[in-house]
Amino acid sequence: MDSVITAQENESIRTVTLRLRKHGITGLPVLNSAGEVVGVFSESDMMSRLPDILNDADKIPLIDVQELTDPPVKEVMGTPPITVGPDYKLVEVAKIFLEKYIHRIPVLKDRELVGIISLGDLLKALVEYGEES
Repeated sequence: MDSVITAQENESIRTVTLRLRKHGITGLPVLNSAGEVVGVFSESDMMSRLPDILNDADKIPLIDVQELTDPPVKEVMGTPPITVGPDYKLVEVAKIFLEKYIHRIPVLKDRELVGIISLGDLLKALVEYGEES
């Protein structure tokens, strides 16, 4: 398994958003200085920092992008993190995705990050399972 791409809670929104783009992903777990998962940052969290284009169109030219992206990701990440263990069944994970309306879930074993499962991963597994049966 590849190592999980993460961010530190005090990294800037800009830095972490560039990491998302570099790796072609839409979200990642956020760790504190002890290496514990304290949240999940996603593209939608970044978008929440941007002004509402329809309501704030008259203000957009005055907004400084640096001002919007300098704060640390801990200010906009989803908390508390919803996590699962490596022994969770796919149906349990699917229920979490539906109930919480999220797109990725960090996988922890004994409080240590060992992976991440995305909604795409779940769909891929279901398709593979369907093709085998």
